[in-house]
Amino acid sequence: MIQSLRNGSPFSFKAQTLIVASIALFLSGCARNISPNTYSDLAVGESSRTFKGTIVSVRTVQVAPERLENNIAGTAIGGVAGGVLGNQFGGGTGNLAATAGGAILGALAGAYAEKELKTQDAFEYIVQLQNGEMRTVVQGMDARFNPGQRIFLIVGERGRSRIIADASGY
Repeated sequence: MIQSLRNGSPFSFKAQTLIVASIALFLSGCARNISPNTYSDLAVGESSRTFKGTIVSVRTVQVAPERLENNIAGTAIGGVAGGVLGNQFGGGTGNLAATAGGAILGALAGAYAEKELKTQDAFEYIVQLQNGEMRTVVQGMDARFNPGQRIFLIVGERGRSRIIADASGY
């Protein structure tokens, strides 16, 4: 790949850049599903506790990866792409420095790009349970519940909570 870039063919450079970018977008776009309508296969057959409650407050928030170093795909792909690009400059030790610098800058850019691709909007709900206790739950934007609306708060064995509409009629 590096050799074909050095031959000076602009098509191969553009094609290779497009391939690297496409792979980065494909691998980095795998954000966690925060929908209240999606269950992990580990939750199937699990008994959950369900509480009746009322929505007290709702606001839009962002859910993003907490640590930049968890963005492995973006870091790796960005590092390789940056190294390939940096390798096009300089000669001898200058080429080595440009390759290393390109790899480092590419890895950083890739990690930040993956973080941005994984960031999602969500709703933060404050719920008052029938016993007076207050709970806060963040979940995807599949359905919006409004203050005063009756809901069920479902809490799984592993602690994952979700809110669904109370359609029980009592």
